[in-house]
Amino acid sequence: MGRGKKKSFGSKGRGGSHVNGERKRYKKFEELARDNKSFRKYYTTQQIVSEDEFSELMETMRTVLPTNFRITGSRQQATDIREQIMTEFVPYIRKVRIDGAEIEAPHPLPWYPNEFGWQFSIPRIALKKSTELANFHSFLVTETEIGNISRQEAVSMVPPLLLDVRSDHIVLDMCAAPGSKTAQLVEALHVDVAADQTPSGLVVANDADYKRACMLVHQINRLGSPNVVVTNHSGERFPTIRNDAHEAVQFDRILCDVPCSGDGTTRKNVRVWEKWSADDAHALNPLQIKILQRAAYLLKTGGRIVYSTCSLNPVENEAVVAHVLNHFEGALRLVDVSGELPALKRRPGMKTWKFMARDGSFHDSPETVEASTATRGTRRHLEEFLPLSPERMDELHMERCMRIYPHLQNTGGFFVAVIEKVAPISVDEKKKAAEAAERISKRIDARAAARNENDKVAEDGQCVETDQPVCKRQKVESGGDEEMAVEGIADEAIADEAIADKDIADEDTADIDIADEDSADEDAADGTPNAHGKRAPYLPDNPREDPALRENPFVFMDPSTSDLKAVLDYYGIKDSMLGRGFLSRMENGMFRTVYYVADSVRQIMDYAGSRLRVVNTGIKVFGRSSVKEAGCAYRLVCEGVPQLLPHLGDKYVIEVPFVDLRTLIEHVNPLLSLMSEETQRRVSKVAPSCSVIMCYDPAKHAGDEEKPFTRLTALLSIPCWRGGASLSAHINKSQLRSLNHRVLGRVADKNSTFKLDNNARDSDSVAMSADSPAVCADDA
Repeated sequence: MGRGKKKSFGSKGRGGSHVNGERKRYKKFEELARDNKSFRKYYTTQQIVSEDEFSELMETMRTVLPTNFRITGSRQQATDIREQIMTEFVPYIRKVRIDGAEIEAPHPLPWYPNEFGWQFSIPRIALKKSTELANFHSFLVTETEIGNISRQEAVSMVPPLLLDVRSDHIVLDMCAAPGSKTAQLVEALHVDVAADQTPSGLVVANDADYKRACMLVHQINRLGSPNVVVTNHSGERFPTIRNDAHEAVQFDRILCDVPCSGDGTTRKNVRVWEKWSADDAHALNPLQIKILQRAAYLLKTGGRIVYSTCSLNPVENEAVVAHVLNHFEGALRLVDVSGELPALKRRPGMKTWKFMARDGSFHDSPETVEASTATRGTRRHLEEFLPLSPERMDELHMERCMRIYPHLQNTGGFFVAVIEKVAPISVDEKKKAAEAAERISKRIDARAAARNENDKVAEDGQCVETDQPVCKRQKVESGGDEEMAVEGIADEAIADEAIADKDIADEDTADIDIADEDSADEDAADGTPNAHGKRAPYLPDNPREDPALRENPFVFMDPSTSDLKAVLDYYGIKDSMLGRGFLSRMENGMFRTVYYVADSVRQIMDYAGSRLRVVNTGIKVFGRSSVKEAGCAYRLVCEGVPQLLPHLGDKYVIEVPFVDLRTLIEHVNPLLSLMSEETQRRVSKVAPSCSVIMCYDPAKHAGDEEKPFTRLTALLSIPCWRGGASLSAHINKSQLRSLNHRVLGRVADKNSTFKLDNNARDSDSVAMSADSPAVCADDA
């Protein structure tokens, strides 16, 4: 995760920002510098790679990233999508010439399982503009919109794979937006689970920013999983959930893809070059430590945490991991994953690095850092920015961390650490906080004594060697209101920017409280001031909780009472589904949409109550119909069809041959007379003005003369509205484009003039089908 939404303290006009009273000219993408002297100096001094290799690293970081995407592996049609890419697009692209030159065809990432991760050497912008590759671009866009494909940077796919999620796991993604990694976790939960069942586990996808959490909902909804809860909490303050026995509910797996400076994303976020500063990492390190500490308390013994950033900076990476492992005194250990994803090229974690002060000097110890070269907030955390003793770093096996550099396999930069909880945590957090405060106090006292000695020497007229006048040093050391105000603004800006490169690293895009030390770093467990008027230190075992979310809560519905029973009875929902979780958000005393959640989600929501800030959960299964004379007041929603299909009454599930599937896709709203006699007979048994599901099973029609354009193996199910004389497919435009391409071989770009036969009906046909409602916004 990298930089994100940032606060503006000046003009946002297209002409650029104001600097010293003058307007700074807005630079085009091509004009942006792709180098930074401080960046180069910092990383050559840290020796993240050899001197000879550093030139290759820098050269790669200046180039644009290739296009990467991932096939949704938990869906039945995943192999169909993969085969379509291999048989239709790869051979075609091998023949394409752009400006007379051959281009490299898309190829599977060698380390991603089942050839579901792909890379294309053409950058994303070039792919979008190329006329020769328009069909492939349209295919990627369409399949992404309906959830069959996710556009995601290659290295961003690594953390979920190493988390090793299984179907019975309770999983927490602490900083989830925009959701590409969360989608991988959900997919892993559903792998090898039968179509008529749901996993016993769940994924809690959390983000600190409410708006970003809502973006996350859109990403997750594409997958149609009833095993996901989207929440809105600060990661370091995620609440403890207790069961009926008042025991803490802990997670089997936790992903900590934390806010970071994002300097590994220069190939996509070119502006990192001109904005980069070592202070970015210094501002973020305290928050990163808090999130990882909180995750340790939320994890089961024997569970696994994956900590990751899209930064190359050891202050955000190894420093955080080492100090958190050391803090918990043996309860956590680094897992050796060198044998996992063997084709992925990586480098071991670092064990030594230096602190870079604002004057460009490097330091191995907090004692050597001059007060004038670091902010007050930075000085308070100097110990956390530096490595532990060499012996301790060896004991922690820091080499087990994973560093991924852009030049190794044509990717972005990334850091991953896999951590296992090997014993219950028995740390006295209050005692630890008091000891830390005492160490800081002693260091401040020592500096004050040294300053007084300098003052005394100066008063005696003796020369004192210093980089600046004593009076100036005193002003900085004093930490007056002016310094605190400047530091507060600077650190707050860095923190607000530091949400981002989830957007950047994940190919998509929480406000954080890290202003200066006297406020953000001292979040209280109970929110009450101490004797000095300041809040108590942050305690990861018992953090202050976020307030309840102000919106209509989800309400679980009893399937044996109210309007829900009438809906379930009408569609013949079988007993196998009646005991599950149906819920809704009441509006004016009635429900408009019914959602369905797995048992595991219902249980954790019952345990948490209002303490869990639930933004969204479940999949839509029933939506209120707009047809007043409908046989049932609710229709089936496309999103929920895969979950409802195994439990629907038989007469509402109609198997069709390919000829009827083609008619339905070509016309969208065909007259019943256009369908085969058998399909007409089956549909006639269903009362008008209700929903039915039209299913095409390729296995049962393998011997038919007419077959789909591409080889299909997965069942296709299309929800339809049964009108008086017609059927109306209740699918959105993206799903329709996908079916046209995969089934009929007709390519329809979202911006093209492609029209369906249904749009050219005569007036009589239109009149006859007027009893079919339009596709609702729920499905679009």
